[in-house]
Amino acid sequence: MAKPQAVEIDDATLVERAGRGDEQAFAQIYCRYARYIAGVAFRLTGDDSAVDDLVQETFVAAHRGLAKMRDPEQLRPWLVTIAVRRSRRHIGKLARARKGRAEIARSAPRAGDARDTERIDELHEVLDRIPTKYRVPWVLSRVEGMTLNEVADASGWSVATIKRRIAQAEQRLKRMLDGY
Repeated sequence: MAKPQAVEIDDATLVERAGRGDEQAFAQIYCRYARYIAGVAFRLTGDDSAVDDLVQETFVAAHRGLAKMRDPEQLRPWLVTIAVRRSRRHIGKLARARKGRAEIARSAPRAGDARDTERIDELHEVLDRIPTKYRVPWVLSRVEGMTLNEVADASGWSVATIKRRIAQAEQRLKRMLDGY
C-alpha cells in the first residue's frame, strides 16, 4: 500500500493560521525559513556567535506581527526585512565593541582550504570597516543574490539609494582589499 504524500501548505495559509494563534503553523514557518534567515544574518554580520540570537529575535518579532501582516504571500521577504533590521543593530554594536574583534574572528566558520579561510577572514575584516549603510545592501545584493527591489524592500531604502550604496561599497572594498 502506498504511503500518503504530505501536502505542503503555502505561506499565506500558514501566516493566516499562525496569526490566529496556531503554534503548529508558526513552527512550520520557523522550520521552513530559520536556516535561510540564519544564513542572511551570518552573511550580513560575519558573526557566527550571534546568528542564533538574531534568528530568535527575528522570529519573536515575526510572531508578534503575523496577525497584522499585510501581504502573507511575501512571508520570506518580510522575514528578511526583520532580520536585516536586527542585523544592522548588531553590526552597530560590533562597531562600538572593536576590542572583541579577535574573539569574533576565532569564532567565524572556516573554509576547508587555508587560502579560502584567509580570503573569507580578510573580507569580513574589510566588511567590518565599511559603514552598515553600505555593507547591508552590498551583502544582500552580491552575496544573497537579491534583486535591487528586494534589497530596497528589506532595508527600507530606495532603489536609487541601494544602487549608490552598492557602488560605494564596491569602491571601498576594492580600495581596502588592494591595500589603499
